[in-house]
Amino acid sequence: MDYKRYARLSLVGILVLGVGSAFAADGGISGIVDNVTGTFSSLAQLLLGGAYLAGFALAIAAIFKFKQHKDNPQQVPMGTPITLLLVGVALIFLPSIIKPAGESIFGGDVKSGGISGSGFESSVGSSGG
Repeated sequence: MDYKRYARLSLVGILVLGVGSAFAADGGISGIVDNVTGTFSSLAQLLLGGAYLAGFALAIAAIFKFKQHKDNPQQVPMGTPITLLLVGVALIFLPSIIKPAGESIFGGDVKSGGISGSGFESSVGSSGG
């Protein structure tokens, strides 16, 4: 199977659904911007939820790799379960690192930020059209 093809098709589907709902909005440009921001907010929350799930899955896989290393150290090197565990922990803590990292890089007084894009109205204008 061609996984790249399925990934491209699902990305195009997500974009088409997001753009379609954006142009169906009442309220002109600000309504479109609000809908697109909401779509990206949902997509970001989906990615962060996936990071949690992948992190826990990698941590569990690391436990099984530690067991395989104990049973047969010649076949499974010790670096494999340690790497799985470190990547799993990094993915689990990724959502709690994003906002402080953004504040460290861009400063705490930015007008928009975070997953929801809150503060966008104050930088562009009210969304009342």
